[in-house]
Amino acid sequence: MIQRLASTTLWLLLFAAAGQAQPTPVILISVDTLRADHLSAYGYTRVRTPNMDSFAERGTLFTQADCQVPLTLPSHMSLFTSTYPFENQVEENAEVVPQGAVTLASVLRSHGYRTAAFIGSVFLEHQVGLDQGFGFYDSPFNFEALSPMSGSMFFGAASHSPSVGKDRRDGALVLRAARQWLAANRGQPVFAFVHLFDMHKPYAVSYDAQLAYVDRLLGGFQQALMQLGWWDRSLVVLLSDHGESLGDHGESSHGYFIYESTLRVPLILHWPTGAGNHAARVADPAGLIDVAPTILDFLRLPVPPSFEGTSLLATHGAVYGESRHAHDAFGWAPLRSLRAGAYKYVEAPRPELYNLDADPREQRDLFVKGSPKATELQGQLAKLLARYAPKRPAVPTDASPQTRALLDSLGYLSAGPRAALGGNGADPKDRLPEFRLYEDAQVALFDRRLEEAIAILSRLLARDPHNTLARRDLAGTYVELKDYAKARANFQQVLAVAPDDYVTQFELGVSDERLGLMKEAEAHLQAACRVAPEAQQCRHELEAVEQKMK
Repeated sequence: MIQRLASTTLWLLLFAAAGQAQPTPVILISVDTLRADHLSAYGYTRVRTPNMDSFAERGTLFTQADCQVPLTLPSHMSLFTSTYPFENQVEENAEVVPQGAVTLASVLRSHGYRTAAFIGSVFLEHQVGLDQGFGFYDSPFNFEALSPMSGSMFFGAASHSPSVGKDRRDGALVLRAARQWLAANRGQPVFAFVHLFDMHKPYAVSYDAQLAYVDRLLGGFQQALMQLGWWDRSLVVLLSDHGESLGDHGESSHGYFIYESTLRVPLILHWPTGAGNHAARVADPAGLIDVAPTILDFLRLPVPPSFEGTSLLATHGAVYGESRHAHDAFGWAPLRSLRAGAYKYVEAPRPELYNLDADPREQRDLFVKGSPKATELQGQLAKLLARYAPKRPAVPTDASPQTRALLDSLGYLSAGPRAALGGNGADPKDRLPEFRLYEDAQVALFDRRLEEAIAILSRLLARDPHNTLARRDLAGTYVELKDYAKARANFQQVLAVAPDDYVTQFELGVSDERLGLMKEAEAHLQAACRVAPEAQQCRHELEAVEQKMK
């Protein structure tokens, strides 16, 4: 600790000797699942958000900012690495960020900044690898296995930490930890990242009530920044990783479609005192991929060559969006979009085209095959996808066996499932009834109405027999009901198309063991433990089976 303090002090002295002011602190706040048009600064009237609105005082509010993918981990990955999801290959929750990723935190740390993150959800738990570049990463969650198919994590044994086994913690706890760290690091060049998850389903009350709660929390945090001397001298960035559909286009939450209800996010930059003149509002399209280059541009620090975004202080280009979730979870077609100026093109089996200036809620599809605007945006999208083709990173030789196993199971060390992806599959628009059935089943499962969940999932599978995730959930529900024969029959069908899915291998092993099929149980549990080497639950179950076989 003494050595680190000495090096920081020396760095500051050298900075002063060079005749330069102390580096501008950066505080980045991400309010997960905050839809832009529900802030009163963006025109919402049903709820007032005076505290978040006040971030725009002596600041710049971007009215047309979009995320690159409406899911927590991949959106933050694009935010911090300034790379496209299809390029960095983190396109779902419950995936792993490859070691060696160049992040905003790692760049700032290399320039003498103290870096810290305060996390509100397991989706950004340090185990997924987004902690790279942070000297302190406060994520008090822990999971033993993950499943990109469903975008979910699985918890194991209980711990003394109250957050272990939960997928979130209250924003008040997140902000308290951030305040304590900032108070302990006054006078230092800092980059602090704060992530709040209170807006995410399931809501404690209603979406707007959660919004009012978060606004009050951030009002208190803003006051603390003022009292601690951070507010006036810091670049404070307020944004969201994605929005929430709230029923628009038939989607209740996010991640399925890529309409503006889930892509459009608030983006507000509060400038430090003496930052010069900046526009109060910017209506040009912007992307979260552009935020990191903008911060570095403002700080007059070089932008790494791996960053693909552009500074919003200079230029504004086309904005890309995507969702693979319908493909990865259900086998339907992936969705991609490109926005240039007022127009947005959606690539799907049935493409779409919207004029967002005239039709911000995307109610009037203007797509006509061969039309000049559609052809222009199709061409731009194709060039973008070709230019930033996926780069499979080399795994460092010192990577742990657990990291290598996770990367291998996700296709990073081999051709993997992503390599063969095409644009085939049903249009998600046409499969919306099945998707809504699936969401109904998830609600029933959350409420422990297991028989009802089985009935809904069975109806879904009658309409879509190849729906792998629905079949896996059906099999898992049979395990809950101790109907192991039916569970086994369904898990075997899932295994045929998803052999590296931890849940399938583990619960199939459990079902086999309960049915007395010890040899089969051992094989499936061994496979599950290879996918998730740190899963104590898996090891304990395997040891129990091996003991019985003796």
